[in-house]
Amino acid sequence: MIASLGLMLAAFSVASADAEPASRPSEFRKDVAVELVYRQQIDDVYFTDWYGRLEKSDGAWRDIYFETSDKYVNKGLIRLNCDDPEADIDFTLYGVGEYDDAETGRQVTISYGDRRPWADGNYQDMFGETPTIEFYGAALERFCK
Repeated sequence: MIASLGLMLAAFSVASADAEPASRPSEFRKDVAVELVYRQQIDDVYFTDWYGRLEKSDGAWRDIYFETSDKYVNKGLIRLNCDDPEADIDFTLYGVGEYDDAETGRQVTISYGDRRPWADGNYQDMFGETPTIEFYGAALERFCK
């Protein structure tokens, strides 16, 4: 009985540690709430959580603010198309710079043909602490419903 209670408590502790609030205040933008979009496992122990919020909708296009401040640090906008799976994906990346600072912002466009290298980690413009193709998939699922 005690052993099974210990196992139940251990399982509850793991579930509680994995539970994330529906939204939280942005680390980089005052008076803005963001929600968990994707947890990126970096290795056996480390991960970084990517948060986001819908900034603008224009037909099938979505502009989504994203940020992470865990193991990785980045913030920016992703522009994606909910209806056309072959449409370009546009990023504005600010890294550790100030959000919306034109001097620190970097534009990256990923064409349909560049998605395989991006997924394989071989897309030069998306090296480092940048969103992954898995984040893109999670953002599509979350913001294109």
